[in-house]
Amino acid sequence: MYDVAAAAGVSAATVSRALSKPDRVSFRTAEKVRTAAAKLGYRRELATRSNPGRERTGNLGIVVADITNPFFLEIIRGAEHAARVAEFQVLVANVDEVRGRSSTAAEAFIPHVDALLLASARLSNNDVTKIARRLPTVCVNRPVPGVPSVLVDNYDGAIKAAGHLEEVGARSITYVGGPDGSWADATRLRGLLDAVGNAETTEEVVTFTRSTQQLPLEQVRRLARVSVHHMHADAPTTRGGRRAFVRWRKDPTDAVMCFNDLVAIGFMQQARHDGWRVPEDVAVIGFDNTELTTIVRPSLTTVAGPLRSIGRVAAANAMALVRGERGPMSRPRVLPNRLIERESTRRAPGGD
Repeated sequence: MYDVAAAAGVSAATVSRALSKPDRVSFRTAEKVRTAAAKLGYRRELATRSNPGRERTGNLGIVVADITNPFFLEIIRGAEHAARVAEFQVLVANVDEVRGRSSTAAEAFIPHVDALLLASARLSNNDVTKIARRLPTVCVNRPVPGVPSVLVDNYDGAIKAAGHLEEVGARSITYVGGPDGSWADATRLRGLLDAVGNAETTEEVVTFTRSTQQLPLEQVRRLARVSVHHMHADAPTTRGGRRAFVRWRKDPTDAVMCFNDLVAIGFMQQARHDGWRVPEDVAVIGFDNTELTTIVRPSLTTVAGPLRSIGRVAAANAMALVRGERGPMSRPRVLPNRLIERESTRRAPGGD
């Protein structure tokens, strides 16, 4: 370890952190340590105190809902970085948003991996708990009681999105939701509903009880006049977004907040096909800030989460569980978000 530290120009303690808890050092430092360790042929022994009688595989399994969704690709990339630093290999199972496949994939992984990341809304809390009893498990973007999780502050993000849509003139908003049973979907809808009338007010600002987000009281008064409609996309994909537009246009609103970027992009595609203009006729906002948001035209306003960090932190926590550590992982790790304004919300109709 000391030779690796000297080669990387860091302390031995930093080497230890970089190899065992890569989320606690910078990406650049972790890569520098990994490169030095590889050149020197250094391999760290990883204790499997979580299950002493089990032979270590050196594999980390990830179950994702849809590998074609850039959201999950970024999470996988982050997890691969953390795994590579810790000398783990990553195995991925894609379940194509099909109910029942997630539990089957997780069960199939159990003999072949040391830990699991579950990035699928299609598993019930009961299924997740059963899996976690058999293998170190971390949930991605959903909390499950008693199981470590890493997630984005979706409630806060929805409040930011609602405030932004009101600022650009929207007086009616449709939320196009995601999969049934999705925690992220329910949390985003709750944030939107709270933003338009269920928050606790003070004289100057409104603080939302499940969020650090604050909005000026005058804006909250305006938001109270905003009406909210709710509908579900039949799939969290561009195709689902296109079909959602066909239903939305029967009862249109000034703005649309979509479950994710793919739904928002599909919605905009169908709008353009049917002769509607974005944002002149309807403002559109997504979630996740995947790379597609800057490629489409108009470019998509979105609530950005640190997707690679989610994967990196989740993987680091899973490997810590393999070592028998829990500590702060007993509570969900909540990562921040930010709203990125682009062309799809530059002006909404219906404003004063």
